Amino acid sequence: MCSSIATSKKHGANLMYLSGLDIQHATRGQWRNQLPDEIKQIQIKHLQTDSRHFNQGDAFLALRGPNFDGHAFAQQVSDKACALIGDHQGIQNWSDLKVPQLEVSDTLLALGDIAHVWRKKLTATSVIAITGSYGKTTIRSMLAHTFNALGIKTTATHANLNNLIGVPMTLLGVPEDAEIALIECGISEMGEMQQLSKIVQPDIAILTGITSAHSEGLGGVEGVAHEKSLLLKQLLPQGWCALGEGVRKQLKDMKHDCMETFVGWQLQGKTLSFSYKDESASLTLPLPAPHWGSNMAFVASIVLQYGQKHQHPISLKAITSALATWQAVEGRLQTLSGINHCVILDDSYNANPISMQAALHTLAAMPKRRIAILGDMAELGDDAEYAHKQLDVSDVDMLMLVGTHMHALHQQIPASQWFANTALLLTWLREHQAMFTAQDTILIKASHSIKLHLVVELLAEQGDTHAI
Repeated sequence: MCSSIATSKKHGANLMYLSGLDIQHATRGQWRNQLPDEIKQIQIKHLQTDSRHFNQGDAFLALRGPNFDGHAFAQQVSDKACALIGDHQGIQNWSDLKVPQLEVSDTLLALGDIAHVWRKKLTATSVIAITGSYGKTTIRSMLAHTFNALGIKTTATHANLNNLIGVPMTLLGVPEDAEIALIECGISEMGEMQQLSKIVQPDIAILTGITSAHSEGLGGVEGVAHEKSLLLKQLLPQGWCALGEGVRKQLKDMKHDCMETFVGWQLQGKTLSFSYKDESASLTLPLPAPHWGSNMAFVASIVLQYGQKHQHPISLKAITSALATWQAVEGRLQTLSGINHCVILDDSYNANPISMQAALHTLAAMPKRRIAILGDMAELGDDAEYAHKQLDVSDVDMLMLVGTHMHALHQQIPASQWFANTALLLTWLREHQAMFTAQDTILIKASHSIKLHLVVELLAEQGDTHAI
């Protein structure tokens, strides 16, 4: 079983249609033991990198990682595969496999090259690339929901497939008749965005916001801004970009057609009101979350701009009606029913200073006893201790902190409880579950590596982790 990546047919199924020659030219590879006529007959409709999701007629591309080598799993799929793609070292062990084999210099680069060839065939699709230090997944989710609700055929990144493997796999799953493809692009090292941008070459680029999140290894906030801005350099000639709050000031040499939020918004309790020119509309949010209001106004602006650019006018009312039925992504401030009828705000998937403070502002607007279980924010580099100490938790009635960096905040607030790791917190919570009541709202948030989703699983009503 190859442990590279799971990409199922129902989530970004690879619906491409490329020939053996297309693949060869894209990767600059060489088909082994194949005559020219045989190469022309090779037709690849699905590309897989994981033997666990392999179906008859798929092509298998063997990836390498620190703890796995996909080449070792080619034998398992060779009787089903239309072709195998591997590097020089790995392909040496395939001599007894009677299936077309393409030798490339680097299979990860080849995956990107193949995806880029398919992207160039998507001439009827507006490819929208989304990046930023925060808000990528929420903006992508809101846009996908809105466009689809408006009857615009849209495909989008699934889960967290936003890196040098996930982005190509997502692109390869975009059907030719898609009107919009939303591709989320995440980076953690220098050079990654340059590669991703060349693969995607977006018609529209969205930069949600730039902070010190993931700045470790990127040279601080300025380094993050530079790396994220590389996405704009690959915009197609008639392309445009959308910038979140404050982004324009952080970017240098801005030469592109860029828009910022132009839809006005106001949040009173859970009622969110929009205004644009002579139009106005409103909706009711599941939570009194100001950052959702800001995100939705940004999304509404993008959708309006898209409609104007495509001579397809879209009303603010239609956009608002679509956003009214949007639901938060799992682990991204999702409201769950908890033990003893408490309310859980599950924001355990990720965290950075901006999103952490936004979640705390949402908790502050809740009418019940406000409890915050907060874990470390990772990959902040030299800013880590300062970023944790700067969090405003003044509206929290009970504060539990987890992790090395959160100890700095604990020292400032002695009344808080601190746990060195999640395992210790879980042990304490199992002994004190009775303390939670129907009068409590519990915010649970940290970087994914802290594993506070285990706390969500413990405190959510058994068998009832649905959104409310």
